[in-house]
Amino acid sequence: MTDSSRCSRRLSSVLLAVLVVSFPLQAPAQRNVFNMPQYTETIRITSIEFGTTKARDTYLSGSTYMGNTYGLESDGWTGFAPYRLFSQGRTHSNVCFSIMKNPRNGGRTMAFWGHEYVGFMWHALKYSKYDLLVGPAVMCDLGILYNQQNSNNPVNYEGYVGGGICVDNTFRFSYFGYDMAFQATLYVPLAGLSFAPDYDQPYYYIYRYGGYGRNLHFISPFNNRALTQQMALVLPIKESRLRIGVTVDGLRNYLGGHTHMLFDTMFTVGFATRYQSKKWDR
Repeated sequence: MTDSSRCSRRLSSVLLAVLVVSFPLQAPAQRNVFNMPQYTETIRITSIEFGTTKARDTYLSGSTYMGNTYGLESDGWTGFAPYRLFSQGRTHSNVCFSIMKNPRNGGRTMAFWGHEYVGFMWHALKYSKYDLLVGPAVMCDLGILYNQQNSNNPVNYEGYVGGGICVDNTFRFSYFGYDMAFQATLYVPLAGLSFAPDYDQPYYYIYRYGGYGRNLHFISPFNNRALTQQMALVLPIKESRLRIGVTVDGLRNYLGGHTHMLFDTMFTVGFATRYQSKKWDR
């Protein structure tokens, strides 16, 4: 998507500015601010998110909308047992609510969207200051778009379940004597099954006459282009870990004879927690 590349350049500038102004933070005396978790260990980061959104939907009434979005985001890394196929588990979940309007005619729409991604990863590169993990991912994306301009059929439900790839990077460095980390994660779905009604099929007809199978479509990068890209800085504040970053969610599909696009750019702020899983005695 062309929008993702433009947003990535803007967000890189934002992260650099955050890095420059954050050097007075008090750092604990330890070598790395963000190590990959070991066996049975988990790192969990919970963040609030807010930003901008843009949507276009041509289901019975084609319009483009722009507005703001707010939500919650959760990311996790879990260490698996040694000598197994995958060394790390990676999760990403978020729910967001968007309020948008059509800049041309004043019409409004609302969107409620959620993502749940689980990646199974191994180290492609592993150094003292850098970790590159890659692996397959299972993804679920569900959402509701409420269009106030279309009184006959205002609600559009869409989503997909599928598989794809996940690439996760962590680069550890020091700046003015403070240990920090830069993270970047990319999720891309490759194949799966999506629910999307045909262009001339109102939901009332689907309910009244059936034919639900007609609304299930096989997805691929040819008819459903999507990505989730995360970039973040992990900063030490005494014994805590502050994570400041940006999440870009982009989706554009051509299913059921109509087009749908939803693009979110969200600023995220959260804290990291590292804990050990409990081992129960047999």
